[in-house]
Amino acid sequence: MTYKMSEFQSIDPGHVVKLREAGIESTDDMMRIWADQPKRAALVESTGISLEQFTNIASMSRLARVKNVGPTFVAVLLAAGIDGPKSLFEHTPEALLKRLTAVVAEKKLTSPVPTLEQISSWYSEPKPVVAAAPTPEVVAAK
Repeated sequence: MTYKMSEFQSIDPGHVVKLREAGIESTDDMMRIWADQPKRAALVESTGISLEQFTNIASMSRLARVKNVGPTFVAVLLAAGIDGPKSLFEHTPEALLKRLTAVVAEKKLTSPVPTLEQISSWYSEPKPVVAAAPTPEVVAAK
């Protein structure tokens, strides 16, 4: 699912304007541009948004694309050190709920904590497949 950058409450509204001026209106735009390493440096320079902030915005965009996560829960996920689908799916729904609840209390965040039912819905889709490095036998066969 695609979201507009303005839908993320945790992105500074001034940054949303700068992103829009740089041609980044949505999570799809962010992911397309973020994938191009040379464009990252140019964006940092042209927008004045730091690389660290861009990295966070890219992480928010990746997380929001997981079914049923959306912009609502990305801030609490990032606060818990979860920066993309791969790190999200390293947890069971129960362990993730426990972690998110602890992080919100520890950091005194006002971000909403998803319910176990909401978290479980994130896992209803198949987990993303991460391409493995080819084995020596496969490389030798080529």
